[in-house]
This record gives sequence, structure tokens and C-alpha cells, in this order.
Amino acid sequence: MATDKRLLQDDERARRDSLDVSRSFIVQAPAGSGKTELLIQRYLKLLAVVENPEEVIAITFTRKAAAEMQFRVLSALQLADRGETPLQEHQQLTHALAEAALERDAEFGWQLISNPRRLRIQTLDSLNAMIARLRPISAPESASGARIVVDAELKSLYRLAALATLDWLAENGPMQEATRDVLVHVDNNTWIYVAYLTQMLATRDQWLPFVGSGLLSEPESTALRARFETSLERVVTEHLRRTAASFPADAVQELLGLANYASEQLSDAGHVQSPLAVLCGLTALPAPEAGAMDQWLGLAEILLTKSGEFRKRVDKRLGFPPADKGQKADMHGLLEQLAEQRLAGDLLHAVRALPPVRYNDEQWRVMLALFRLLPLAVTELKRLFAGQGVSDHIEVALSAATALGSAEEPGDVTLLLDYQVRHLLVDEMQDTSSAQYRMLEALTGGWEQGDGRTLYCVGDPMQSIYRFRNAEVGQFLLARQQGIGSISLEPLLLRRNFRSGQFLVDWFNTVFPTILAPVDDPLSGAVAYSDAVSVPQLEAIGDCSVYPVFDSRTEHEAEIGCEVIQKLLSDNPDDEVAVLVRSRTQLPDLLAALRDANVDYRAVEIDRLTDLPEIIEVLALTRAAVHQGDRLAWLALLRAPWIGLDWKDLHALVVNDTKSTVWELLHTDERLEAVSASGRTAIASAKSVLAELVAPRRVRGLRELVETVWLRLGGPAILNDEYAVANVYRYLDVIEKYERLGTLDDVAELESILDQERVSSDVKARLQIMTMHRAKGLEFEHVVIYGLGRQPRSGEQRVLSWYDVLEEHGAAEKVISPIGPRAELTRDPVHRFIDLSEAKKDRHEQARLLYVACTRARNSLHLIGHTTTNPEGDDYKPPAKRSLLHLLWDALEPQFAQAFRVNLATQQDADSNPWLQPVLRRLAAGWELPAAAPLPGTQQQQEEEVVTDEKVEFYWVGTEARLAGTVVHRWLHAFAEDRAPAERLSLPAYRKVTERWLKEMGVGKKMVRGIGARVDVTLQRILDDDKGQWVISGEGRAELGLTGVYDGEVESVILDRVRIDADGTHWIVDYKTSSHEGGNLDGFLQAEVTRYTPQLQKYKAIYASFSGKNARCALYFPLLQTFLEIDV
Repeated sequence: MATDKRLLQDDERARRDSLDVSRSFIVQAPAGSGKTELLIQRYLKLLAVVENPEEVIAITFTRKAAAEMQFRVLSALQLADRGETPLQEHQQLTHALAEAALERDAEFGWQLISNPRRLRIQTLDSLNAMIARLRPISAPESASGARIVVDAELKSLYRLAALATLDWLAENGPMQEATRDVLVHVDNNTWIYVAYLTQMLATRDQWLPFVGSGLLSEPESTALRARFETSLERVVTEHLRRTAASFPADAVQELLGLANYASEQLSDAGHVQSPLAVLCGLTALPAPEAGAMDQWLGLAEILLTKSGEFRKRVDKRLGFPPADKGQKADMHGLLEQLAEQRLAGDLLHAVRALPPVRYNDEQWRVMLALFRLLPLAVTELKRLFAGQGVSDHIEVALSAATALGSAEEPGDVTLLLDYQVRHLLVDEMQDTSSAQYRMLEALTGGWEQGDGRTLYCVGDPMQSIYRFRNAEVGQFLLARQQGIGSISLEPLLLRRNFRSGQFLVDWFNTVFPTILAPVDDPLSGAVAYSDAVSVPQLEAIGDCSVYPVFDSRTEHEAEIGCEVIQKLLSDNPDDEVAVLVRSRTQLPDLLAALRDANVDYRAVEIDRLTDLPEIIEVLALTRAAVHQGDRLAWLALLRAPWIGLDWKDLHALVVNDTKSTVWELLHTDERLEAVSASGRTAIASAKSVLAELVAPRRVRGLRELVETVWLRLGGPAILNDEYAVANVYRYLDVIEKYERLGTLDDVAELESILDQERVSSDVKARLQIMTMHRAKGLEFEHVVIYGLGRQPRSGEQRVLSWYDVLEEHGAAEKVISPIGPRAELTRDPVHRFIDLSEAKKDRHEQARLLYVACTRARNSLHLIGHTTTNPEGDDYKPPAKRSLLHLLWDALEPQFAQAFRVNLATQQDADSNPWLQPVLRRLAAGWELPAAAPLPGTQQQQEEEVVTDEKVEFYWVGTEARLAGTVVHRWLHAFAEDRAPAERLSLPAYRKVTERWLKEMGVGKKMVRGIGARVDVTLQRILDDDKGQWVISGEGRAELGLTGVYDGEVESVILDRVRIDADGTHWIVDYKTSSHEGGNLDGFLQAEVTRYTPQLQKYKAIYASFSGKNARCALYFPLLQTFLEIDV
């Protein structure tokens, strides 16, 4: 209670100080602290002292936030104008400030209530647009008057600009060379080339400052290289400095003595190549410089395991022989002491990933090529913008930045604004990017401390979750330490939480200090937790419930989630409930369960447009209109509800004819006779409408054509509500933007664009479903966080990657990754360092995302997450490391342990396992495959045993053997990827999993036992065979899917196993689970070699294109315990 009282006093003092409009502040306002109210109070206080309202600018990051703030300011002014006094204390303060502002209004005749446009409350984008408009129209790169495009339309322009750069391959000169060099980097894959450049154009504000025009002279190139290498050296030096400072002083001398001892012992034993050899003669910690890296790595070797944990013991391999008891005991004592130094261990382990501080000449040559190419892509984009009279927010921001200049060299617009603007208020400061930070520096460049002008920044670093929009939380942390430009900012910290009940706030204070970082670190984006205190009105309110799920099936988790939601809605009939997820991909099964249970919900920007049934059908209609030969599209059109042919009719219409178009087959009497009577009727009624799709059209647009045919077919009549109709028209609007001369250049591009279009269901319901990012700034009585055990998808790789090194006053230098063939990138140390650094930032942000999600709750918080069990089902496993449940595991594991004990007591048949596949969706019971006409040459094909990429060995030995082979392949895949221990003791437990898999494959009970026994025998022989153990263990890949060109054709293959042996040789191993009965085993094996040699030749060629390795090939027969290398 004493702590709470102190926090309340600190909070009151901070709120009081923040209204001193003569001082500049940076305010940390945690969730529920009333940040917006404080901003409004500061804004009103400033209105009461300025001569013109335009002297005060409030900047927010979203239009919604700007509109809300303006509305609340006007409401306060109107309430004061009416003389109405509110009851709440904080509202009374706002009321008094509004009255003072109205007095100023009356004094100078502003008339703000009737002229609210004088209130300068705007988004950062609108401020950029205002600044850009102040530039002369004739100014280079002016974005004045252009229409702003976003989302799908903008991505299409990025892609067209990237494609345009390929035209330079036909020219001579440096641009051709640059384009060619970058194409080589992406393995001459133009699709990847265009995708990479498209992605880079969307972040051009980050790299243009260091890429510039790309046309560098030799001295400029040398200077730029030196700058980047200096950044690399600075990163290494700073990390080593922090590592040295993290070691406790009282342990350093003992460590040095023991390191010297170990080094001498290894030297005496002849191990001069040991990484510990460099520690000999060390009298102090190594210098924090790149030249001392070997010594730092030696310390990491003696102190840490490969995973980065402090060692528990040492032995002769580390210089402590068995006969030596004294020094070994001392070392064990030191390790035990250091085990508590988490920060020192983490920093020392990270030394292993530090990059070299120099680029080689070839790396730099290709980087220069990219630096030439990227500005060329920007030029092509600007050409497209100019041709269409459009722009994007980045272009406007770049134009504004040019107009503003810098703090050292301000532009004319800055000088004009410097005269007009005296007070800046910045909301959501934690989400500023480096470019936006520079903008604030430029806007305040001419200000001096104490000259009457103020900067007021509000945000919460614990809620910084927009790195994908280039937000950099380190900017907030540095601004709090050092100010912005010449303006010092006094830090204030709010403590009161007006949103969440007392028990929830207590839970936050207990859990999040262990989830967020222990200390702030601008470089890594680490933010420490700040305790909050609930307000008296919310005393004894709040509840957090946990719902453990011990099953990897998403359907099971969805059932539990649906039950939790239904109970919440039933128990709280007047309250709002929100379901929050990290990713939309976690929702399909839950949404299906809610629909089955007739639970109304409003999904906020959840569904992709292309996932909606009505859009899938209209998209098929569009594809049919664009390409008469698109058979799948035409069949989907005939199958759609408007025409409604069944599968049998579709089969009869097209079977055995791969050359005719569907439209031609619709005019073939023989084909129509094979269709059912109802099918012929449907075709006859639709044929005249479908004719419009193939009729010549010179003026008619594609959008008009699709809409007309859709209407004539009765499209709207089959839709359930007006929202579905609105979705179709939204789709038609997209078509209209991208069609050219009545068609589409690339239908696949249209689908990619449509994938970016998200829609919300407009159903009015108490249950809302949205992503955690979408929920920021909102609050609900009850919050359900669903799918905590799921992992996110991996991010996309960029053609150029970089890492911002924040320095004094938020200045950012870049560590740039060298580029080269994609296969080499993952091995490049600088690239790995950037990846690891970005991954660390991402981990910190995921912890903050969890904080944002949990703090949306007012009354109750409900956590639903899954983990898996071992094959026996008698113990559970920790959650996946990249899941949010992993972050919460220390706090929630006791509830999981208790729930699992209850689960074991009530469920003896525990077959939840990590390899359980989702239940397959099947056609309705009773459905039969229609009889098809015999394929030409079928009998001949049966006799010739044609080799295909299918698992042909299973089909020629019978159904049971084929099914057994399928299951064995799954087990071998699991063994190779360490998802199941390859040991005989586990075989009885695996039998349950095998039987479950077989049931999911539709195998009847009578066959399950026999096939299961066959699988058991095969697995037993593999585990008893030394060569079998070699195949499934060790380095390599399993079930590797590849696509490549072979013999002039594009081929897709799946390699059962790629095994990399100790000397680096790559083996392609194909499993053959067939057996041989009778004599002449050698003859059987030779026949198998002959049979599969062409297939392995294809595998080897495609794998060589993928990896650059000349692999050896083999067949492995588990039942025969035979491994045959094949010379291909």
C-alpha cells in the first residue's frame, strides 16, 4: 500500500507539471493512464496564452485519433460556453482550462466554436502534405496537388516501377550492368527480382538518404564504404564495451587467472589450435575493439555452452584435467557465481554473432550496383506518379523533408513555420520512425531552450508495436535521455490506470516485469516495465482466467474458445467482449465454430476479400472473361450457384479432352448429351449470357462486362445480405482501377492485390474480433486472447537489409548487409548479425504486443493457448519459443500443470501429439466418383509401368502396402526433423499415433491393425539398421519440396531425404518401403535401380540448381535393410 501511495503521489506531480506550458516534456503514459485527456488539457492551456490558435500544432498518427482529439477539444469549449459544470474531477480541470481558452478566444476574436478549422490538430501525413504544399509547384519533386494512393493500388504502381527497370537490360552502360548484377544476386529469377524491388520501394524513405542518386564517383564510393565500415566497427566496439562493463568487478581477476591456467594446460598438451590459446598472458579483460575478437571468443568458449548458458562444469577439453582438483573447483565456483549474471551471459554469447568490420571488394561491387539500381526504380516510380497524377505518403514526406531542410540548414518553409509555430504537441511518440524524428528536429531547429517555445511529446514505449511501419522505439528512449535537437525534454511518468480493475493491474505488475526487458536499451529496442496503480473506483475488480489446451488441433482450441465466449456473453448480457489474436490466420476455425453456434460477431478487418465466397465466384467470372482458355475458371463459373452444374456434369463435359476450351465444349452436341437433363437446362439458359464473355469488345471495359454478366446470371439474388453485395462492388471497383483496354495484364497480380484488401463485417454485435494491432487504443469490458500458443510466419527477405545504429540525439547510422547470391546470404556474417539483431528487436516488440493486448481489458482477461504432449500422452511440452505463450510460460505453467493433472485423471485415452494432422474435409457421405470413360492407352500404361513423381512403389504392391508406406514416410520425416525420438522404446507409443493417422486417411477398423503391424515392422527394421539410423539422423532436410527446370520443362519434386555427411557430401535418399518375396533378390534390386534412375536424375539436377551441390543418390529399402547408391 505504501508503494501504491508513492506511485499516486508521483502521478499527481507529473500531471500537474505537464500543464506548465513554459517547459518542454516527454511523457510516458502507460495503458489506461488518460493520455488523451492530458493532451487536451495541455492544448487548451496553450490556447489561453498564445496570440493565434495556429501557433499550436498537435500531431497524431491516425485520422481517428486526430478526429477524436478535435471533437473532445470542441466539446470542452462548447460545454464551457454553455456554462455547464461537469461532475468528475478531471473533467472539472478540463472545463476550467476551456473557460480560460474561451476568454482568450473572445479577446482576439478567434470564434473557434464556429470556426474549428483554426484548431491545428492533424495527422503527421496531413502535416507533411501541408508543408509540401508550401513549396512552389515548380519545385523539383513537388507532390503538391497529387492524389494520394494507398494499399493495393499503390502496390501495383510499385510493381510496375520495378518491372520497368528490366527495360534497362536492353541498353548499354552502367544501368544495364547494375540491373544485370542484381538479377544475378536473385539467381536470375525475375519474379523474385520484381518482388524485392517492390518491397524496397515501400521503404525508400529509409535507404534513399544513404543511397542518394546512386551515381557515385570513385572518391564518393570510397567515402561511403568507409562510412559503412565505420558503422560496423562502432557496433562491434560498443557491444564489446557493454560486455566488459557487464562483468562484476570482483569476478574479473579470478576469471583471468583461471583462463590463463586453462590456456597453459591446453598449450602443454599440444592443443595450440584451441580457441582458448589466445587467453594466455591475459591480465585484463580484452580491449573493446575488433582486433581483440579472438580473445573475447575465447572467453565465450570457456564460460558458455553453445546455446549461451553459463557452463555447469569444465573438463580437460577446456584446460582442466581430471587430476587437477583445485583450479577446477575454483572454476565451478566462479561459474556458479556468474550464472546469476544474465546480462553478461547474453552479451558474451552475442559476441559470437558480431560481424567483421570490413567488406570484401566483390561484396562492395555488387552493393554499388544495387545503389545504382534502387534510385533508377525510384525514378520509374516518379514517372508513373506523374503520369497518373498520384503520389504516396512517402513521396509527400520526402517532399516535406526537402522543404524543411535540416536543423543545421533549414529550408525556407522551416523559416516560415518557425515564425508561425510556437508549440508542438506530439502524440504516440513511441511510434516515430527515424525520418519522422528528423522532421521534428527540423521543425524545432531554430528553437532555443527558454525562448517561450515548447515541445510536448506523449507516448508509451511499452506500447510500441509498429516496427513493420518503421517505428523505432529507441527514438523515444533517446529523446527522453537527450532531448530532440537543441530542446531538452523533462521526463514525466504517469502511474494511474483508469481502465483496468485493481486485480488486473496487480496481475500486470506481477507478470510483465519478467516478460519485458529488465532495463531500457535504445540500441536493441528493449523497454523495461513501469509499475501502474489502479484508481479507488476500480478497487477489488478484475479477473484473469487461463484455459490450457493440450492438443495441436486448431479445431479443439476453437471449441474451447467458442465455449468461453458463449459463457462470457451469457454471464454479462450488457457488456462488450473482444477476441484478440496476433494474426488473422489463427481465426478460421474459431469463426467457423462461432457461426455453427449461432454467435453473432463483428470481425474488424479480418477477412481477405479473396476469402469471401461471393468474391471467389466473381473472380472466376473475371478470369473467364480475361482468358477463354482458363479451364479452371470456366469450370468454376459453371459450378458457381448461378449455373450450378454438379461435379458429374463437369466431368462429363470435359473428360478426355485437353485441347478444346470449355466454351467450345459447351457447343459440342456429343458432350452436351452426356450431361444430365438439369445440367443441359442450366447451360441452355446461361449460354447466351456467357457468350458476352467471348464476344469481341473494343470499347467495353472489363468492369462493365463482369458486372453485366454477374447481374444477368442473377448474382445478387444468391447473396445473403447487402454486405455481400457491397463486397462484390468493392471488388468491381478494384477491377476498374487495374484493367487496361478491357482486360488485365496479369490476373495473378490482381489476386495478389486483392489479397491486401481486408473487409469488416458490419453486423452490430457485442462480440468484436480483431488483431492485437487493431485493438491498440481501444478498451473492452472483457478480453479473450486466443491462439497464444501459435507461432507467426517468418518475415520476407529483402534484397538489401540494414540495421539502424542509434546514436546521440537519435541520429542513426546504418549497418548494411552485403549482397550476393541468395544461397550465400544465410552464411554471410554481416547478414546473420543483422538478422539476429532484428530478431532481438522483434522479440522485444512481441512482448510489448502482448502487453497491449492484455491491457485492453477493464473487468476480465481470458487467456487461451495450446501446447502439445509427448507421444505417450503422459506429459506436456513447453510452448513453441516464438509464441506469446512462451513469454507467459513462467506465469501460466502452474495452471497448465494443474489442468494437465486433471486431464490425465479424466482422459485415459490421451492421443494428443505434435504430429497429429488436421482432420481432412470430405465430400458428403454417399457421394461416388462418377464413372469416367477409359483413358486412351490405359492398358498399355498398366503394362509399361511408367515412372512418375508419385510414390509409384506403393501403387503396384497393393493398397495396404501403399497406406503403410505413406505412414512410414511421415514417421521418417518426423525422425529426421527431431520431432519424434528415433528409438525402439517409443514404438508402442507410436502405434497409437499410426492408428490415428490411418483413421484420418479413411482406413476402416479391420485394416488398421494389419497396416499398423506392417508400419511397426518397417520402423523396427530402420531403427535396427545402422545405415537406417544414419539416414534419419544428422544434418540435412526431409521432405524437401523443390521446383526447377528439367529437360526444358518446369518440374516440381519432393525429395524424401537430403542427408549431409560429416565431410560435407550431400546425399539424395529416396525411401522404398516395398518388400520382395521369393528368390533372386539381386535381380529385384537391379530392376528397382533401373526403374528409379530417371527419377533420381531429375532430383539430382533440380537439387543442383537449388543448392549448387553435386549430390550423390541412393535408394533405401527399410524392410530389406538395404542402401543402394546409384550412379546417375
